[in-house]
Amino acid sequence: MISVLVRASLGSLATLGIYSLKLLAKPTTLYILQYSPDGCQAGCKFCPQAKINNADKNFVARVPWPLIELDVIIDKLKKGKQVFSRICVQNVLKKDFRKELIEVVLKIRKSGVNLPLSITITPVEKDFLVKLKNLGVDRLGIGLDAATPVIFEKIGKPYSWRIYMDFIDSAVRVFGRRNVSVHLIFGMGEGLKEFVDAMKLIYDKGAEVALFAFTPIKNTQLENLPKPNLHHYRVVQMARYLLSKNLRDIDDFRRAFLTSGCPGCNRPFYNESPRKIYNYPSEELLENMQLTSSEIKNILAESLALLEQPEWLPCL
Repeated sequence: MISVLVRASLGSLATLGIYSLKLLAKPTTLYILQYSPDGCQAGCKFCPQAKINNADKNFVARVPWPLIELDVIIDKLKKGKQVFSRICVQNVLKKDFRKELIEVVLKIRKSGVNLPLSITITPVEKDFLVKLKNLGVDRLGIGLDAATPVIFEKIGKPYSWRIYMDFIDSAVRVFGRRNVSVHLIFGMGEGLKEFVDAMKLIYDKGAEVALFAFTPIKNTQLENLPKPNLHHYRVVQMARYLLSKNLRDIDDFRRAFLTSGCPGCNRPFYNESPRKIYNYPSEELLENMQLTSSEIKNILAESLALLEQPEWLPCL
């Protein structure tokens, strides 16, 4: 196989020892992105990778993703100690991206690297999903991003809302319940109730929610949209946690504020600085969270009200 050029998050490369960087929290997933010299053909207005945006293509959200040969990453994984619990490969829309994704998966698997493998992908045909699963991909990520069809259209997502809904159903059928993580970005103009309803829809379909906070990126078409209110984000975090646990066996509400996604995915500082954390990437940092018990109770109460489950309030 010929060498494949990819992007990888700076934190991933630093954890591998390829870059020298002091990390407040190390990523527990190795994040890889397909590379396109022309940018992604999708028209997502918030994404620096989108061809329509004049943003620095070395970034995804606020994190640098340098170019690197996949073989270099694989070599480091084979020679070093196991520092990741998962590999996540993310697609961009470009010519022959399916073919390249298969090549990436085959390179990883044939190398003897046996880490669990996720693919985050735009809608594709069911046969392609089956092929990925047969090659050893155990989880799928889907970047729905928008919580409503109206927001979906406004932010320039590819395909249609209906195609994404059908794709989520297809992915769950192939990979199984709770083995599909649907990415949702909070703070792009939706209401709190609308966002919670979107999460309920996704859980009803048998998928998981990977929750992101909107991050305005310079030179994208949404660079002037403000960051979401942190308290409101806490509310939807709590609502997601309750939905994920099916409103049962909740022994530590504070854990709702940890990063959500595939097992092993912690995305350190992907959409926040260490001074204002939206998604906590580690238990250690979570211990220093400046939220009192009464504040957590208030967030929980608001989440439950949005979920229309007031009978759970006595658990406080």
